Amino acid sequence: MNFSKFTVSGLIGLFLTFTSCIDADYDLGKDIDMEVTIGGNLSLPIGKTDTIRLSRMIEEGDVLHVIDGKYVITKSDNISEDIDAIDEVVIDNFSPHFEPYIRTFKASSIEELPQIPGLDMPEIEVAFEANINTTEHFDVDTELPSEVQAVKTIKITDNNGKPLQTELTIDISGMPDFLPRIYLAGVELVLPEVIDFEVDESERDLVKSGSSIFISKTIELVNGSGSVSIPVTIYGFSNPKIENGSLILSDEIGLRGEVYADKQSIGLDDLENTTVEVQPHLDLATPQIRITEVAGTIVPNVDINTSVSLADLPDFLKEEGTSLEVKDLALNLSVTNPIGAPISTRFQIAPLDENGNVINNNIVSLALKIAGDETSTFHINRNSSVIESGSLTSLLSTIPDQIDIKVTEVKIESETADQTIVLNKGDYNLNVDYDINVPLEFDNLSIFYNDTIEDIHSDLSDVTDKVKHIELNMQVDNAIPLALNLSVKPYDQNGDPITGLELPEHIEIQAAANSEGNEQSVQSTQVKLVIKEERENALQELDKLAIQIGGSNQDNHDVTLRPDQFVVVHLSARLPEGAQMDLEDL
Repeated sequence: MNFSKFTVSGLIGLFLTFTSCIDADYDLGKDIDMEVTIGGNLSLPIGKTDTIRLSRMIEEGDVLHVIDGKYVITKSDNISEDIDAIDEVVIDNFSPHFEPYIRTFKASSIEELPQIPGLDMPEIEVAFEANINTTEHFDVDTELPSEVQAVKTIKITDNNGKPLQTELTIDISGMPDFLPRIYLAGVELVLPEVIDFEVDESERDLVKSGSSIFISKTIELVNGSGSVSIPVTIYGFSNPKIENGSLILSDEIGLRGEVYADKQSIGLDDLENTTVEVQPHLDLATPQIRITEVAGTIVPNVDINTSVSLADLPDFLKEEGTSLEVKDLALNLSVTNPIGAPISTRFQIAPLDENGNVINNNIVSLALKIAGDETSTFHINRNSSVIESGSLTSLLSTIPDQIDIKVTEVKIESETADQTIVLNKGDYNLNVDYDINVPLEFDNLSIFYNDTIEDIHSDLSDVTDKVKHIELNMQVDNAIPLALNLSVKPYDQNGDPITGLELPEHIEIQAAANSEGNEQSVQSTQVKLVIKEERENALQELDKLAIQIGGSNQDNHDVTLRPDQFVVVHLSARLPEGAQMDLEDL
């Protein structure tokens, strides 16, 4: 703010002109009193300030812009980071071991074979049957990655990454050499419910029903021995038991049903009390199997954060004691989820001072849910339900040096078995676009601005030893909708406070009304600033005036700062008691 300087030299010039017109024959030292009084009630206009518009006081920068004629703090950017890969798991001990067992044939009492939908049964007349029921227990105990907290489904492959092909083979031996064949008709292979599998039903000799496979196979015998294989593709496990971070499978594989011989192949007494030896075994394509995908609750490691610098905001908004309560702070987030499952995320927004400390202990926590394989957009304001803690608008109550935005948690929460995360995959990229938008509109605003007027001593040195009292008359035209409170403190040339000068403690400047559109409201305030000497020669020490201007909208809770708002100060000075000047010194 550039004030026109008031010095005594201009006023003294009037008297120099006057004395130059006096006849030289007169002895001024004897006939005329050479002392005159200047000042008194004489008020001298000393100009006015330029029109100080907010557009000059508040410059646009990286985060502060003028949008639709209003100041807006706005910042848009992007955060993009890979989610850390989760280690793949190898299972070494999946295949159960069946012990061979022996069963006895007896004459059959059934008239026809059982009928199972979708299964073609042999057209034979049954003569003998042998029950081949058996079960085999198996256990798997494999540690899972620590990121896996709960499991809906697990996808597995063989050790080469291909679908896990298995074969349940049933070996038959010990039959009479004359017997050409026997029949597995309606035999049920029972797998644990936890195993997800499929069989080829195209030949109608295998039918899957729930966790069972029904078998209709003819076993051709050579020298009393033969075998049959049932191919099964195993895809993984559903709702397996997870205990202490490990996958626990403890279950049984069962074989139920009868093996039959028909009347056309043998006589009625040929198989009475004959035994059959049965040896099932489960063969894997590779000795090891791999867990490649998991659906459930997974919390991968993430390190996603960014900072928004507010360094270019106006200084008067950062003064100590400034308190702002913006009407709203809009935060727009667009989050792209690279995983097929929904992600629950937590964002943390913290205002930091120049030392990196959180201001006012106000950390805002957001809880967001992003649909799988989609980009979800969130429009967040002060009343949004996604805010778990902290105050969004209070982020700027004290202007921080920067605002930190951090993703503190990414939790994958599968809702279906197909929503899986692939283990050992390192290119899952979480992409976050953000946009912060804060109009400088305030419900409550309290600011402080500090400045110093310097080198007053050189301007007033001609009169400060001759007066005890100086007045500055100000007319302040204020178009900013903020009440101002001005206080002044005197300092000497060394920057030390001066005692013995009386100044007003506070000067109030009225606020303009908040205006909309092209309208402009101006409030004029008449102010008298009196500097009065109470200690001898105190005025002669005066060199600096430290000014603090405080602003508050306590009587107007609807404040918008705009570039066309302004303050103009009109100044005039007077010496109320006058100053005795000796013309011989002029």
